[in-house]
Amino acid sequence: MRLKKLLKKINQLKDEKKGLTDSQLQFQTIKLREMIERKEKEENIVVEAFSSIREANSRVLGLFPTDEQVLGGLAIYYGKIAEIKTGEGKSLVATFPLYLKALYLGTVFLVTTNDYLARRDYDRVGKVYQWMGLSIADGTNPQEDEVEGHEFDFKKKKATYASEIIYISNTTLGFDYLINLLAENQETKFMSSLHFALLDEVDQILLDSAQQPLIISGGDKVQSNYYQVSSDFVQLLQKNQHFKMSEDQDSVWFTEEGIEKAKWYFSLPSLLDEAYFLLYQHLVLALKARYLLKKNRDYIIERGKVKLLDRRDGRILEGNKLQSGLHQSIEAKEGVAITPETNTISSITYQNLFRRFEQLSGMSGTAKVAEDEFINTYNLKVVSIKTHKKNIRKDYHSKTYISFESKLEATLEKVYELYEKKRPILLITGSVDISELFSMYLLSLGIPHNVLNAKSSVKEALIIEEAGRVGAVTIATAMAGRGTDIKLSKAAQEAGGLAVIVTERMMNKRFEIQAKGRAGRQGEPGNTYSFESLEDDVIRLYMQNDIQKYYDKHRQKSSQIKNTRIKKSFSLAQKISEERAYSQRINALKFDNVSILQKSKFDEARSEVLALNSTSQAISLIWNNAQPTIDHFLNKGKITPESLYRFILDYLDYNYQLSDRDFDALENPRAFLKTIFEESIERQKHRVNDETLFLQFLKSGMIKAIDFCWSSQIEVLNQLQAVVNSRSAAQKRPIIEFNKEAQKSYDNQRNEISKLMLKNTLLGRMQIKKGKVLLTLP
Repeated sequence: MRLKKLLKKINQLKDEKKGLTDSQLQFQTIKLREMIERKEKEENIVVEAFSSIREANSRVLGLFPTDEQVLGGLAIYYGKIAEIKTGEGKSLVATFPLYLKALYLGTVFLVTTNDYLARRDYDRVGKVYQWMGLSIADGTNPQEDEVEGHEFDFKKKKATYASEIIYISNTTLGFDYLINLLAENQETKFMSSLHFALLDEVDQILLDSAQQPLIISGGDKVQSNYYQVSSDFVQLLQKNQHFKMSEDQDSVWFTEEGIEKAKWYFSLPSLLDEAYFLLYQHLVLALKARYLLKKNRDYIIERGKVKLLDRRDGRILEGNKLQSGLHQSIEAKEGVAITPETNTISSITYQNLFRRFEQLSGMSGTAKVAEDEFINTYNLKVVSIKTHKKNIRKDYHSKTYISFESKLEATLEKVYELYEKKRPILLITGSVDISELFSMYLLSLGIPHNVLNAKSSVKEALIIEEAGRVGAVTIATAMAGRGTDIKLSKAAQEAGGLAVIVTERMMNKRFEIQAKGRAGRQGEPGNTYSFESLEDDVIRLYMQNDIQKYYDKHRQKSSQIKNTRIKKSFSLAQKISEERAYSQRINALKFDNVSILQKSKFDEARSEVLALNSTSQAISLIWNNAQPTIDHFLNKGKITPESLYRFILDYLDYNYQLSDRDFDALENPRAFLKTIFEESIERQKHRVNDETLFLQFLKSGMIKAIDFCWSSQIEVLNQLQAVVNSRSAAQKRPIIEFNKEAQKSYDNQRNEISKLMLKNTLLGRMQIKKGKVLLTLP
């Protein structure tokens, strides 16, 4: 009711705003800033702001927002998720909350699921904000810059994040956030405060992509030579005899017979001895790469490189690699060049990233079904907004078949029937390889078409532009789902509108709603059809045992399934899939909370270093941080001149020479070590002979110590998460075990920072290039 009352007040100002000249309307921004500064009643400011930007949309874009779009904007402004059906103009809805939030907060973000959509919306509506006197930026990575070796442009990023409204993808924002945290000085920090973000397709970002880690990688690890030989070996294995897979096929392991075969193949007395643990690890990775990860579903090969795919929409995950050697195992499997395995410097998940914002809102066409999870995890309620025009799209009941072949034949018959009627057709598939299979069959039938998948993503805009024409046939992965706007020609509408054909039961109901939502937008005509089989992934993963007998008995039949129980298994499998995904997200959130807490401590240490403005402060901090290392040395046993000498060489001065005073030092070793510390620091300072550069050197040494230890901690936390899950078999709660082990590792890393700060600053060497200090670690 509150939103509708506000809408009524906004509508009352419609004629008043329309009567303003352009300059008078643009002046409303200045007026609103003054109202905010005077702390006038927020409701009055909302009414003024929304009525002003509504009229600006009309003048600049030629689009006067509907009452439903204004309601959506109000829901978002007040911290809700607005469920706005596909085709209802979410790009325009976003202008309302972004305009006013920018006036209140300074910098706000419109976050989309990929760079293509962020650029598209920036180009579509960005001029409205500029016309009203606000600064706006396209925060995506320009396409020509998306190449390996592109140097990160800090000046450009600073200009982007200084803008009041930023259009950006979740991936770009995440990587920028991680890079900004790794800044070695204030000059290379560029990111503004995370006040407010409006997430477009909020359920994909906060739910479907929640656990996806964004990873900044650093120096190469020592390359293993086990990848290829492990890949060659696992090709010889037989499923169930040498290895087994879990029912949902997300894990794989060796049987005893498989281990015996490996012992014979590699001529080893025992594969599970500690001496052969590294080989065993690589064999498990090779198993996962060959039997769990599928080409053209989980990854593609592009120009001789393995590129990961997003299972939800089939897009390439640019810059992403699987960790812990799994990516290299896929490369060995595919026979492409094996890239170096790298250290993880920093990492964050999307759910972790967006919980850092002070305020969060969202919009999506499919949010209501997940409202409970949004409330429990992010404290976000969902408000459903009615469509402006009645939806006249007809959704036909799914047709279910036993085999993939029968489903394929029925699907092709439907495509041919609709093509004969000149209907534009959008055929949605679950993977790249299935999209290519349908393409091959359509070619054999003489039906011209376009294919939109990860391999053709550079032509996405052109393919979508053509998809709404009479007789156009477009085969697509779920890339043509969220955010895709297929404009129908008049002739196409007269022919019956867009026909969407979904070719399999998807893992999530929301994915199907999004796919079907391409048709019947804004009151247009359209139809949707669904074809499913017992060989669809969701059935194989979650219902295989229940329907196996029926499948074995009827697999040769090509007719539709009539058995009610079997037909219900499709919905049940999808429900199990959704529940499994929800459970995984909740568990990941618990593990993430530990990571967030520990990362905040490392970030505090980093910020303390960056804030130093004198060498005396830096030296004092290094000495104070060195105390745990010195305490450990002094407390572990009797101090001798030899042990004291060894400690000095390891941490303070590797050119130190023994002298008579070393024997006197045994009476007060801590004071003696401080003297050596001060002498060594003084020599380092003399080498630089520049106070500013020396401070830079000291800060760089401390920062590298912190970053190295956090990198090591990330690796530990990732491994721990995998290990503790197995402890549930011993009646232990994985999250409690994780907390215990993570704390132990954290304490160890803090002690390691103490050592590395000493080593880096006292034993490190420096070079000066272009007024900057380059640190060579000891």
